Amino acid sequence: MSRPRGERGSALLWAGLVLALMVGLGALLVATGALTARGRAAQGAADLAALAGAKAALAARDACADVAASARLNGVEVVACSVAGDEVEIVVTVDVRAEVGVGPWRATVEGHANAGVLTGAPA
Repeated sequence: MSRPRGERGSALLWAGLVLALMVGLGALLVATGALTARGRAAQGAADLAALAGAKAALAARDACADVAASARLNGVEVVACSVAGDEVEIVVTVDVRAEVGVGPWRATVEGHANAGVLTGAPA
């Protein structure tokens, strides 16, 4: 069965459109994966920094200084640090940059954590 003369080559056009759509979707998936990975890394760094701060608070040292040092070693920036007794609560951020798709994009992800000494028997 032959195609009408005006439809010749339309399969090539559709294949090109589908290929472009697949490449765009792949770029979006790569960007989303990078953002998710950096978000998890920021959360891990926040957890470590909060533990370092709680340890410093127990030793009567400057907890926020230890939080900042731990965060710096893990490649994140502390944007908030509060100490109440032996409990430390922090917020860290990290910038994410990627060269995907039509150009570079940037995002900032946050990690929140708190740590302290558990008093009393756990329920």
